[in-house]
Amino acid sequence: MQAIDVAIIMAYFAMLIVVGFVVAKKFVKTGEDASMAGHKLGVFLGGIGKTANSAGGSSSVGGTSWGYQLGIAGAWYAFAEGMTYVIYLPIIKRIWTALYRTRTGSAGQFFGYRWGPGARLYAGLINAVCYMAFVGAQIIATATVIQVLLGWTYMTSLLVSTGIIIVYCTAGGLRAIVLTDVIQVALIIIGLMFIMPPIVFKKAGDALGGGGFGAVWETLKGDGMTTFMTNLGAPGVFGWPYIIGAIILPCILIGGVAQAAFQYQSSIESADKAFKSFLMVPFLYIPVSILVVMMGMCALILYGVQLMPEAYGGPPGGDPNMVLPTLIQDLLPTGLVGLLLAAILSATMSTSSTCLICSTTCLTEDVIKPLLKKKLDDKGSLKLFRICMVCIGIATISVTLWATDIITLLTTAYSAAAAGLFVPFMCTLFMRRATKPGIYATMLIGLAIYGAVSFGWMPFLPDVILSAPLYLSLPVSVVCMTIFWFATKDSGKHGRLDGYFPDEWEKSPGNWEKHPELLDGPGPARLPSEVSA
Repeated sequence: MQAIDVAIIMAYFAMLIVVGFVVAKKFVKTGEDASMAGHKLGVFLGGIGKTANSAGGSSSVGGTSWGYQLGIAGAWYAFAEGMTYVIYLPIIKRIWTALYRTRTGSAGQFFGYRWGPGARLYAGLINAVCYMAFVGAQIIATATVIQVLLGWTYMTSLLVSTGIIIVYCTAGGLRAIVLTDVIQVALIIIGLMFIMPPIVFKKAGDALGGGGFGAVWETLKGDGMTTFMTNLGAPGVFGWPYIIGAIILPCILIGGVAQAAFQYQSSIESADKAFKSFLMVPFLYIPVSILVVMMGMCALILYGVQLMPEAYGGPPGGDPNMVLPTLIQDLLPTGLVGLLLAAILSATMSTSSTCLICSTTCLTEDVIKPLLKKKLDDKGSLKLFRICMVCIGIATISVTLWATDIITLLTTAYSAAAAGLFVPFMCTLFMRRATKPGIYATMLIGLAIYGAVSFGWMPFLPDVILSAPLYLSLPVSVVCMTIFWFATKDSGKHGRLDGYFPDEWEKSPGNWEKHPELLDGPGPARLPSEVSA
């Protein structure tokens, strides 16, 4: 590592901290400013923020790792993550309007407005815990890059990266994250789409005696070098049941129940801008993520199995998370090494910071504040938010020591959140006759079954379900909701409806008393045309 490359990385770290404090001084006065960017993000910043949140360590370090170990099948995570934004696009205006009408900005508030404090606490806790896993996954990637960059121990790299993330997130909140995301996404796209793939593909082709990526592809899809087939559904890779149940379903379902989805929608000015920002993400995210997986495949030619874990035939201590930083160091010239490593750090730190904000929002808004006897003023709310952020950041270190497979850690957390919240989410937003007992029972039973299968407490089940517990938890959740619907549909316990259904919006202005100052702003005046669109 040359001095200029190290200088580029250090300058990047300094920029993050400076931006955090500048934004804090100018914009962050309340907890809401920190968590929701004052509800004033537009199309560009909203789309960039979502892209950076998705294109983190899972898509860079994790994607290369999976491409190295699993061939082109490693692209399923990237594809599913990108398609989430397409699938939810038809209902995104309705989700935004529901959040706007109820004046909610967290997953717990979204459920709690209709179903009461118990649902708010439950959804908030699930998201707070799951987002700790999300933060952990990104910090693993960040620490891995720093370890390669500076030769520090993994623990030292872990502590330094966590500390930097905590400092600039605590200071500037979501607005600071989104502003730095503009630079981060630019670095990611330039580095991982236009600069690095041609170099890696050429080096791998040269290692095979010429032929470019065509030779690489022919080699990897045969049996001569590896048993990890490029056939997307081949049993030697994953098999379709696992691909669908443990990768595609969790990635797609989490788009409706994860705190980031609620947080970014609440931060955008209007339903129309929320729609357009969602539309941006797949075009920015999917191409980069698939190229990263293909670079991981090339690494198998360049390095053999020396970075593979022992379970995949590698040497003791083999770490596939090292593939991308190793490619960068070995193949790129001085200057570009620093730029590309800065791009990777951009990706991992951007996502980890967003996830840290989300976890903190759920903890403060859905767990702690409802339990306080006294309502906090703006300064008190901001202080609580920052204290919780520091505590969560420190606690996340234990997650990174428990699990090191980035994408597996993410998909497990995705699945747990979907098991407990997806069916209740759809019923809350679309099912007028859903009942409170049914929602509560579905929340608890869905998560309980997922946990029981995941922890091996139901070994008698078929292997398909054992590999992807959502195959059982989701149908049981639907059955549970149906049973309670028939049993209690005449009870009148349908919760508060005015925030979720278009015909109710015409009858009630929504929960305006929480934020009366917004009545004078441009949002409500635009709302009817946006909803009809």
